[in-house]
Amino acid sequence: MTFFSDTYILISGFVLLVTLALLRRSKFRMAMKSHNHLSLPFPPGPTGVPLLGNIHQMPVKDAWLQFREWSKVYGDVLHLSIFGKDIIVLTSYESADKLLNKRGAMYSSRPRAPVMADHGGWYYNLACVPTGELMHGQRRLLNQFLNPSAVRKYEELLTKKARSLAFHTSQKPACFQAHSRMHTTASVMKIAYGFEVVSEDDQAMREAEDAVKSLEVIGTPGSHPIDMFPILGKLPLWIWGQTFAKGMEQMRKGAYNVGLKPYTIVRNQMYYDRVMLTYAKAAGEATQSMASELIESHTLPDGSIKDEEVVWAALSHVYFAGADTTSSAIDTFVLAMMIYPKVQEKARQELDALLQGERLPTLADRVSLPYLHAVMKETLRWKPVLPLGLPHLLERDDIYNGMFLPAGAVVLSDIYSMSFDAKCFRNPFEFDPSRFLDYSQGRASLRTDIASDPEDITFGFGRRICPGRHLASSSLWITMATLLTVFEIKVPKDQDGKEIMPNIDYVTHIVSHPEPYRGDFVSRSKTVLEILVNSIEGVQNH
Repeated sequence: MTFFSDTYILISGFVLLVTLALLRRSKFRMAMKSHNHLSLPFPPGPTGVPLLGNIHQMPVKDAWLQFREWSKVYGDVLHLSIFGKDIIVLTSYESADKLLNKRGAMYSSRPRAPVMADHGGWYYNLACVPTGELMHGQRRLLNQFLNPSAVRKYEELLTKKARSLAFHTSQKPACFQAHSRMHTTASVMKIAYGFEVVSEDDQAMREAEDAVKSLEVIGTPGSHPIDMFPILGKLPLWIWGQTFAKGMEQMRKGAYNVGLKPYTIVRNQMYYDRVMLTYAKAAGEATQSMASELIESHTLPDGSIKDEEVVWAALSHVYFAGADTTSSAIDTFVLAMMIYPKVQEKARQELDALLQGERLPTLADRVSLPYLHAVMKETLRWKPVLPLGLPHLLERDDIYNGMFLPAGAVVLSDIYSMSFDAKCFRNPFEFDPSRFLDYSQGRASLRTDIASDPEDITFGFGRRICPGRHLASSSLWITMATLLTVFEIKVPKDQDGKEIMPNIDYVTHIVSHPEPYRGDFVSRSKTVLEILVNSIEGVQNH
């Protein structure tokens, strides 16, 4: 083997590319400083080192915990630098509201994410898409189908899926988390494509889960060297290790399986129906899915689909942004009910007073159950599904409270710190739904004076707020209400009768999920179980 082996050349090239990228970024940073005509300071933050910035101070995981500690020292707007890249962290609702909401036009883009978008094939996903027609087109279509009025037509389906989850849990309570993932996926697949997912072995279910799992290879989005220095993407991917290279293959496969593939299946089926002269029947069924409605409305006289990429990309977002986050929130709710049985009992009493043991809840009951609604808010606050939200990109220089925010900065909305802000939430580490209730009129009602409302901050800010938030909220609420009506959720016990407290550790890649846990789901009465079974058409065959 010669001294100048392929590996040696690649390593030398890697060092050279990093050096050039650092010098280029350093020059860019100096140029940006020259735009700061008022010589205003950057927001405060921990002192870094030349060129490297704060990279040595960043935790390997759960960065929001460190951000919360830094905010106690430096304030609610932090400035960090990673290899010359400016990062602004907003740790209070006030700062996020004033910048991301009220100045949304400047903060509506996404930072470039070469690993996920370019190499991983997820370029079309709203988590990666910069400001432009692909972003605006998707949001227009999603708002058309997922606005508050439009979501009402899915209430019957969401209710049915919640009851199906309760039934499957009564049969195999040890598999609750798997049941939860399956039923949330089933809901969004039915809404988006009209697909019926009836088991965990369903192909669409497996492909959707594999697609989300494939994203784990990148760790924290934006943290890979290629994301920091896109020029490194020109090197062979295998220099980062075979695991990473194979992971990229799986990411590309996953991006196709939850993007273009399900859309193509629906489109081809509709074309087949036309050819077989049965389209009249198919059109009646098509109203059951977003895909068939969009294909029908976007079909041109020559048979092509107008803005086809926008259409299939928007449909993929219904799953990607809906199933994973909702199942995480449901898992958190069950954990909280085990750990805080008094909260569970109070929510159940409210349900029983309304339902009288004669029926199961529906989404129409939501306005009559303020305590349960408060439990949902507290579930979203207590364990945020997206602790750092999704990053924004500042496209123009900005000034906030006398501080200079440079164009090109990555802006993070630290939802975790907002959720545990002691100035907004007393005893923030306690699960206490009453913090969202007003008893001044003699009975409970939801407070309207809480700025940092979990139902708002959980779903993002400004022009990047999650378009599926109304669907997700309805799905979570009806699932919670149904589970509490049917079951008493208890901490499991060992053979000696000693409680086995659940593990409340979470794993975060993009979405934060609790580690696997066990829970006891005890049926409250035979009557309620009979009502449940009778309410689900054909559920016994699933």
